[in-house]
Amino acid sequence: MAKLGAFVVLFLACAVFGSAHASNVPVFVWGKPSVTYVPALSRYSSSEFAALVDAQIDEQTFTIVFAEDRLSTEDLSQCKLKTQTCFKHLQQLERKSYLPSVEEPLSVLEGSDAQSVQLLSDGSLSEKIVPQAGGVVIVNLSSGDFASHDTLIGALYTRLHNAYPNIVAIYTGKTPSFSYSSLVRKTRQVEEEPKPEVLSTEGFLMAYEQFLFGAVTAEELTPAKLDRAAKIENATTDAMQIRLSGTSNQVDFFFLLTQGSWEITGVWFNNQEYYLRHRVHVNQHFSYSCNDWEYYSFDLQNKIVFQQAQVQPFWPEEGAASTVPTEFGDAWYCVGFTSGGILSGLFLVLIFIIIGSYGISWMMDIRTMDRFDDPKGKTITVNAAE
Repeated sequence: MAKLGAFVVLFLACAVFGSAHASNVPVFVWGKPSVTYVPALSRYSSSEFAALVDAQIDEQTFTIVFAEDRLSTEDLSQCKLKTQTCFKHLQQLERKSYLPSVEEPLSVLEGSDAQSVQLLSDGSLSEKIVPQAGGVVIVNLSSGDFASHDTLIGALYTRLHNAYPNIVAIYTGKTPSFSYSSLVRKTRQVEEEPKPEVLSTEGFLMAYEQFLFGAVTAEELTPAKLDRAAKIENATTDAMQIRLSGTSNQVDFFFLLTQGSWEITGVWFNNQEYYLRHRVHVNQHFSYSCNDWEYYSFDLQNKIVFQQAQVQPFWPEEGAASTVPTEFGDAWYCVGFTSGGILSGLFLVLIFIIIGSYGISWMMDIRTMDRFDDPKGKTITVNAAE
């Protein structure tokens, strides 16, 4: 009977749970001076924990168990009221045993006849607790928060200990608050970068990731695919017209070679002329590259955008045959060398240089006295002319 009572001391009735899976919950044991200190980092099975508590209990011991519906080690460390812990009464206990992980501590209570008491919503208990030798009382803390439960535990334990000093108290939980699932190693899948669309024809090479068009005020532009490039023949050798076409859209580029540099003189989209805010004028052997290459209609109502675009026209040298290019020359980026941030920094540096120059010049104008009075001689007289 004493052995059964020892098991009852440790746990709640098993009928409350009905879970076949292992539930590791923290456990506090305190009360009798003979409570043994145990390693806090160890995991205990149900049988190991039952043997540990059974060693502290005899037929004259009264046992009271405080059981939370849900309790985990994170609750004990993270629950705060302002700057203080929610478990200040448990924290003030001088001699206690703390086990952070016990496997199904309540499962061994199957078939026990322990007295079960419920904590009501008004903070009172459903039955009065009277300590007696060999008795076991389980207080189910089903309402309220951790702080109120801690206050109740402190007050109730003090009253019972004063009435019956031979007492062992246990604080634990029915199920953990946090679910500890096994870690599953997953292979990180790197998002594949979209492959650029490459268009080439005689004397022309272009690559872009996406082509968009639509109204300037639209939240999202309409994507389209341009998958064919063709060179439009003309009589001028220094000018070149390239037509990019897709299922239902068409873009025409007009290039001009002047004094070793090429420039874009015109852009048409679906037979409507567009213009570029920044002039494209690049060395003959360079390509032009831009992250967002935008053209606007003259009424500023529509625009087209080439994302991650690079383009280069090729003019064959005299006597050489025209071929379809496969490689770009060195890239000339659409971003200027001097940005607004650089200009602001240079302006601030200029202001500091001016202020420093004035300060140095004022310090250099400071002059010290070159004549001093001799206390034993004649007083120095300074004329107005000096």
